[in-house]
Amino acid sequence: MFRHSAGLLLVALLILPWPCFALDAQEVFKVAEPSIVVVLAADAKGEKNTLGSGVLVSPVDIVTGCRVLEAATDIVVTQGSTLRKAALQFKDTERGLCQLHIADPLPSSVPAAIPASTGAATGQEIYIVGSPRGMERTIARAMVSGVRAATGGSARLVEIDVTPADGSIGAGVFDRAGGLVGLALGRFKAGDNASYMIPAEWITELPKRSADLRVVAAVPPPPAAGTAPTAAVADAAPGTGPRVGDKWKYRLIDGKRPVGIVAIEIIESQGKSVRERITREDEKKFLAERVVDGEFNPIRFQDIITTTGGYQLSEISPYASSDRGPKAGQHWPDIPVSLLLVWYGKKKFLMQARVVRQETVRVPAGTFTATLVEAVVKENLGSSFVTITCNYWYAAEMKRTVKMSLNVQYSVGAVNTAPEIYELVAFEPAK
Repeated sequence: MFRHSAGLLLVALLILPWPCFALDAQEVFKVAEPSIVVVLAADAKGEKNTLGSGVLVSPVDIVTGCRVLEAATDIVVTQGSTLRKAALQFKDTERGLCQLHIADPLPSSVPAAIPASTGAATGQEIYIVGSPRGMERTIARAMVSGVRAATGGSARLVEIDVTPADGSIGAGVFDRAGGLVGLALGRFKAGDNASYMIPAEWITELPKRSADLRVVAAVPPPPAAGTAPTAAVADAAPGTGPRVGDKWKYRLIDGKRPVGIVAIEIIESQGKSVRERITREDEKKFLAERVVDGEFNPIRFQDIITTTGGYQLSEISPYASSDRGPKAGQHWPDIPVSLLLVWYGKKKFLMQARVVRQETVRVPAGTFTATLVEAVVKENLGSSFVTITCNYWYAAEMKRTVKMSLNVQYSVGAVNTAPEIYELVAFEPAK
């Protein structure tokens, strides 16, 4: 109800004369805050994590400052406790403006409205709504302190009298009618001590500027129709081990809410390793491949796959046979893993794993006697302790886990996310 009321209010404000309908700071915030997200960017090694802000300009498109995304290979946006994997869609290096794309809209979001006329004037009062230091959706009053000519197009570079705090690069800048007039940029170039905003005109011009335009897919494109699967280099040994052509389907559950079916198929085998092709039946564009251990060997986490919606397929050792599976009393210390966390980006941990017990587990594929392996870490993140628990249930006859779960809990500060659970729906052995 609030989102519809705010939208109608904003439309009225943009149609009627501005001087009669200037809002106070609280009212501007109510109109603007549903369009603001946190942007988390991490490099491939998880050593550089950048926190910034972004603004929704459509249900699935977000604009932010390119500085937030430097060297990033993993990009996630969050709003409240909801997390989405994002892909770089447009990049304008000269202007420092980037656009991200997410596959699914955020449930509580409302895209910002860009007024028909967004030209800023010196002395104009504006409001910056962003996420400084990860504190979601805060507001700061500012003023346009100068307008000067900028390279590229007719838009002008707008100087403001407030320096954005850490995490506010990419924050929305709104006028007193609640319209988006720009993004907080900070410094425009090295050596310039002034603080600027990216004018909203540049947002509308971004798709048309082809000099530095690039579209980056979140995952590799699917194979062309009729393309044969990757040929096996050498079939896995016959018997209980995984073989080329074996396929498992898992139901993905977010807390208690089913969100899709993840299919994992072995397309290649060589020595003790297998190559998996991972797809989602509910998201035809999603496709990923990775090489993992084909035997039970819980000394490292396999390459983590982030699927549509930001869900992480995090497996310590997917495959186990009756003779080489987990045994009572076994434990494994200091298993390295890098996970994407809401508020904190990609973080490295050393998890402690152990065999807990043998128990009966029921999943859509049936009822199994399975061995439960639990991996846990508790880490101090400065303002909060985080406890991460990964559980894996192994049933030898299925060759692979029949159930997996990832649960992240914070002691204070951050919002706890619902557990991600994978339950086996079907196993299709190689023909």
